[in-house]
Amino acid sequence: MIDLSLARISRLLQSTPQTWKAFHVAGTNGKGSICAYLSALLHASGSSCGRFTSPHLIDRWDCITVNEKTVSETVFREAEDAVKQRDREGGLGATEFELLTATAFEIFHRARVEYGVVEVGLGGRLDATNAMEQKAVTVITKIGLDHQSMLGNTLEEIALQKAGIMRRGIPCVVDGSNSPTVLKAIEEHAKQVGAPLHYPSTSELAEALSGSGYEPHQIQNLACAHLAFRLGCPSHEGSLSHLIEVARKATWPGRLQMLDVGSITGREQQVLLDGAHNTQSAEVLASYVQKRLRQTGKPVTWVLAASQGKDMEGILRLLLQTGDSVAAVRFGPVDGMPWVQPADPQGILDLAGQLGIQESYNGLDDIPGTLRWASTKAGGGPVVIAGSLYLVSDLFGFTMTKPNHLIIVCGHGIWLGGPAKGHDESEWLIESYKKGETPTFIAHIRDGVKALSEDDRAVLCFSGAPTRRETRLSEGESYKNLAHANSYFNHFPEGTPNSEISPRILVDDRALDSYYNVLSSLVLFWRVHHVWPEHLTIVSHAFKRKRLVDLHCAAIGFPLHKIRFLGTDPDGLPPSSTGSEPPRIHPFWRSVIEAEEQWKEDPHGVGAILAAKRRERNVWAVEQRLFADDDEDERSRVQTRFLDDGTETLHGFGPRPWGGVVSGLRRDG
Repeated sequence: MIDLSLARISRLLQSTPQTWKAFHVAGTNGKGSICAYLSALLHASGSSCGRFTSPHLIDRWDCITVNEKTVSETVFREAEDAVKQRDREGGLGATEFELLTATAFEIFHRARVEYGVVEVGLGGRLDATNAMEQKAVTVITKIGLDHQSMLGNTLEEIALQKAGIMRRGIPCVVDGSNSPTVLKAIEEHAKQVGAPLHYPSTSELAEALSGSGYEPHQIQNLACAHLAFRLGCPSHEGSLSHLIEVARKATWPGRLQMLDVGSITGREQQVLLDGAHNTQSAEVLASYVQKRLRQTGKPVTWVLAASQGKDMEGILRLLLQTGDSVAAVRFGPVDGMPWVQPADPQGILDLAGQLGIQESYNGLDDIPGTLRWASTKAGGGPVVIAGSLYLVSDLFGFTMTKPNHLIIVCGHGIWLGGPAKGHDESEWLIESYKKGETPTFIAHIRDGVKALSEDDRAVLCFSGAPTRRETRLSEGESYKNLAHANSYFNHFPEGTPNSEISPRILVDDRALDSYYNVLSSLVLFWRVHHVWPEHLTIVSHAFKRKRLVDLHCAAIGFPLHKIRFLGTDPDGLPPSSTGSEPPRIHPFWRSVIEAEEQWKEDPHGVGAILAAKRRERNVWAVEQRLFADDDEDERSRVQTRFLDDGTETLHGFGPRPWGGVVSGLRRDG
């Protein structure tokens, strides 16, 4: 949902002091690069600095940095929770981007940064970021046609929206390579506002960088950032040599970036990755490809995706040449931005066909398969991936070392938070019969994190739904919170960045019993990483080993020889039998055996007894569908069925694509 107004965000920010000075950057292209250069310059000068750009590349929090480091998920979620609470209490109904912007500003305040470098999300005048205070400098980058349905159909109209970030008396740096009509519109608006304009010179910088591989648009962006830095921080070092040194260390992923996709395709040569998503950025990419890649004489194989509404015909006319090949694919769902939808791949291919492209491939939503087709088609020739920053995001996820090991920590209670960090039982919501067990729950969490630290291809899932009426917090989320509160993730090898750990931690907040602890975690692993795990580690009570492994995993069809079980029981469990003649089974163990017998008779928990227990625990009516929709169901290659209450479960037989095999199972329930 996008609602271009500032009333909600302004109210949302009333409780967040904005003591930092802002560099506010608007434009169609180059915003992210200029923000990266500015942030690097500020950090190199010794100033504390926050940066907020969009969209994120992998996780929502990676769009916020403090002192050139991505904020931790814990820091992000703490600030986000505070912002969302204000939104609820005020009945504001803030949009997703407004919440994200307010979260970034809240993090800047808590980190006590001196400067904030902030990229406009969409437009400028009515963008949520424009509610900020204390602007030091504004920057307007290269402007082109994009988002016309919201910003206007002409360059002049769009330029006026971007120019809306100007403030009276605050210097505004403008990319002088814009068209005369754009510059005229900006200059007229600046006169009305009373904002002094500054145009960077590129001649000296271009000469200094001659032969270094910098493209003209990169030099233009560097010049804008350098001038903005000198205007906003006149007391700091602003020499050209300092700029070049900092620029060489600064990185901005997804822009003319060479990427290794060998782990997916087996291809030895790198591919070119660029987020070009409008005609202006496509023109820059086409020029780069012509100079750097087409000189070999070999045609280019393109892998393209786009958001709905983009001018793909204009983009393709700039990129494609006779003899090229095109594969089109959809990018995946964008976390926190549900309004972003991918274009139909066939529509892209139809346009390419009209432009004379004869070799094409519809990858649907199979990005790895599309990359493999492109690599095979190209042979040793160049491969270029472009059309969308959201495709860039997906590519980064795919080219990481693919996980193959799922660690499941089964939830048994809900930690509400508190100064004792879970070591005081009063901080927990648990059933009365679990009294005294919370140290065991903490041991399970530690064991799961330890197992994660021992295998760089492992993913850890804390599993458990919200099962108490007192809170919407799920068991799984509370376990993850406790792990962060106790700094358990700090036990990874020294120097391991949080950005490498966070993507390997999942929360399954749907499981309502031990069977679904396993099954829902398997599905979540597949949804996030697009592959099924080959190995399982299950962490729970030792006395539940038979239930979880011999019963649940056998029914689900996961190869038992590929499962490791880590069991820790509470201290003081009763003996399994008394010393009387004949021996009597203790009630506790009788209940364990009774539960096992129920699962033996009903392996998938679809009968009256087990299904009723699950419904009773579902106090917040959490949807019990395994897959998001029928399309995801089909792509999973898992045969499922629905119970009368809407719970999705496995067929008792059929293919199981996990554990490194696709097997047909006997009918077992």
